[in-house]
Amino acid sequence: MDISPDHHTPWIFWVLLVSVVIILGQSLYENYFAKNYAFFLEALCDSSVNECYVRSCDDEECPPNSLISYRVFELPAYQFHNCSDNSCLNICPSPAYGCEEIACSTQSDISCEGPGTPTADL
Repeated sequence: MDISPDHHTPWIFWVLLVSVVIILGQSLYENYFAKNYAFFLEALCDSSVNECYVRSCDDEECPPNSLISYRVFELPAYQFHNCSDNSCLNICPSPAYGCEEIACSTQSDISCEGPGTPTADL
C-alpha cells in the first residue's frame, strides 16, 4: 500500500471552501449585525377607534397572544430593541422608527372591523 504524502488538494475544493465561508459570513452579517429583515407584529386593537383584523379562535388555532381583534405592524428588526413589549405600541406606527401599520382594508382575504371598513359601512 503506497500512500503518497505529496497528494495535492484539487483547486475546486478551495473554490468551494472559500465560497461557503463567504456565504456564511454574509448571512451572519445580514442576520446578526445589520438585521436587514422585518418583523410583523400583532398588537391589541380597539375596533371602535381603529381598523382591526379579526379572527375566530373557534375554527382555527389561535396564536400564543390569543388576540381576536388586532392590528399588524411591520417593523425593521434593528428597531425592535426600542419596543417596550412584543406589540411595540410605544413606537408603532411611527415614521421615525420605520414602523408601518398594515391596514386591514388592503387585504382581500381577511376579516376586518372598525371605522371605514366595508363591514362597518353596511
